[in-house]
Amino acid sequence: MPSSPEARPFLPIDVPLVRRLTPHGVSLDSLTSLTRGINTIEGAVWGAVPLTDLGTPTFVLRDGDNEYVAQFRHKGNEQHAHIVFIAPDLDKCDGDWAWLHLLDAMVVAAGKRGAVTLNAEVDDTSQAFETLRQAGFAVYARQEIWRREPGGTIRNANRELLRPETEGDAFGINSLYANVVPRMVLQADAPPATGHGGLLYERDGRILAYLSVQEGKCGVYIQSFLHPEGLDQAEAILAAVLSTLSRAERVPVYFSVRSYQDWWRRSLNALGFESWASQAVMVKHTASRIGLASKSGYKLDGAARIVPPIIDCDGRKAS
Repeated sequence: MPSSPEARPFLPIDVPLVRRLTPHGVSLDSLTSLTRGINTIEGAVWGAVPLTDLGTPTFVLRDGDNEYVAQFRHKGNEQHAHIVFIAPDLDKCDGDWAWLHLLDAMVVAAGKRGAVTLNAEVDDTSQAFETLRQAGFAVYARQEIWRREPGGTIRNANRELLRPETEGDAFGINSLYANVVPRMVLQADAPPATGHGGLLYERDGRILAYLSVQEGKCGVYIQSFLHPEGLDQAEAILAAVLSTLSRAERVPVYFSVRSYQDWWRRSLNALGFESWASQAVMVKHTASRIGLASKSGYKLDGAARIVPPIIDCDGRKAS
C-alpha cells in the first residue's frame, strides 16, 4: 500500500481523468443514477467555477499510473450527505486501499460541510459492501428497487384519491415519517424534501401516505411512506400515482421499498413492477471524524463538483 496517497478536490485539469473513469465506476446513489443519467463533464466545469457550490464535492486520487475519482452530494443545510459514485469499481482496482482513502476523505469533507452522516446504497453481496464495512460504515436499513418498463396503461385509476402536497403539509409529512420509520433509521436519514411535487393520501384529515416523485431524463424514482392504516388502499394509491406520470410512457419507473415498508410488494407485482435490485443502506457518522482532517494527510481545502450518476439511460446497471 502506498505510504501517503493524496486525495484532493477536483480541478479543471482532471476533466480527461473523470471522463475516462466515470463509465468504469459504481453508483452508490440510486435516486441520482436512475433519474439523471451521466452528466460528468458539464457538472465538473461548472463545479470548478469559484464561489459556486453545486453540492457535489469530488475527489481525485493518483498513485503512479493508477487514478481514482469519487463524489458525494450534500446541500449546505442538510444533515446527511450521500456518496454518488466511486471509480473505478473494485473489480478493476489493485486492492481496496484507494477506496478506503477516498472514503476517509469524503467522511472528513462531509463533516466539515456540516453533515452528520455520509450514506451509501450498495449491493450487499458486492465487494463494495465489504470495503464500506471495513471503512466503518454500518447497515441501517435494507431496500429493494422495483422497476416498471416504459408504457403500459393504468386503467381505472382514481386520480382524485391523491392530492399534490402544499407548503402547509410539511408538519403532517414529517409526522408520518416519524411514525413509520424505525428510530435507528431516523438517526441517519431524512424524509424526502417536501414541496417538490409529492403526492398525498389522506383519510379523516390525516396523511396516511406520502409519495415523493423525482423525474429525470432516464427514469422516474418514487420514494414512499405508507401508514399501516392505509394498507387497504395501497394498490389504488400506486395506480393513482402512475396515472399522473406522463413520462412513464417513455422511461422506466423505479420504486424504492425499504424493509420496514415491505407491504408494497403485492401492489407493485399487481401493477407490473419487477424486483430489480437489492441494497443495503450504509451509514457512517462524521462528527468524530471532523477533528482528524489535519492528521489524515489529505488536502481538503476548496471543493469542486460534478454530477455523474453511473447508469445508462436504457436502465442497465453500472458496470
